[in-house]
Amino acid sequence: MEGIKKNWPECLVFLVILFLIWKTFEQSVLEHHFIIPTVNYFAPGILLGNLIYYSRKGLKWPKLVLFWLFVIGDFCSFLAIFYSPSLAKITIGFIAGPIIVAVLVPIFTYLLYSYQKINELFKD
Repeated sequence: MEGIKKNWPECLVFLVILFLIWKTFEQSVLEHHFIIPTVNYFAPGILLGNLIYYSRKGLKWPKLVLFWLFVIGDFCSFLAIFYSPSLAKITIGFIAGPIIVAVLVPIFTYLLYSYQKINELFKD
């Protein structure tokens, strides 16, 4: 469990990078566009890949950047529970979208707290 708490942002960002690689391939090779995938998908993939690379090297600054990116995402998810009309329309079976997000927000908040504690991000 400690390994999950220590590296979970890197794992989620890696999944995002895989998605960006697929979108770059799809747009450039399959649909024959060349400018759009480079700007929209490839460049953010390279930046996120460098964050993961230097985070896995043990440097503190990429861990701080990942931490704050996920704090912003966690806060936006919390606000979406109350203010997002499109989230209110989502239902999976009999469970409404805001309920799913309301369950996930405390989990991610706990994981964020554990991440900063284990990696000693704010230790002077």
